[in-house]
Amino acid sequence: MSTTLEKITEVQDQVIDIVNSVKEPVVNGVTRVVGLITDNVSNLPAVPFAEQIPTPGELVDNQFEFASRVLAVNKEIVDSVVEAASPVTDQLLEREVKPAAKAAKTTKAAAA
Repeated sequence: MSTTLEKITEVQDQVIDIVNSVKEPVVNGVTRVVGLITDNVSNLPAVPFAEQIPTPGELVDNQFEFASRVLAVNKEIVDSVVEAASPVTDQLLEREVKPAAKAAKTTKAAAA
């Protein structure tokens, strides 16, 4: 792994640590608010058409599944773009150059 990629990974790890650090305070805050509501409101009215409304957990699961699918499709697109650009990027980064498919076809046609 290159030094640059190591630094990028290090920063990514720090971001993940920061995101993880908010879990406890957020959960504690929500727990306190829920406690205040349940202590001070004796009977919460039911929401009309409640059976048609997804639960918060169902919404979260649905949205994270959607986000995962979007990321997977984006990864496929980016991988294809990286592959298509590799003849140039490999040369610029002094790596073994793979012949482009179009260039190979042109060379074969010229030889015939």
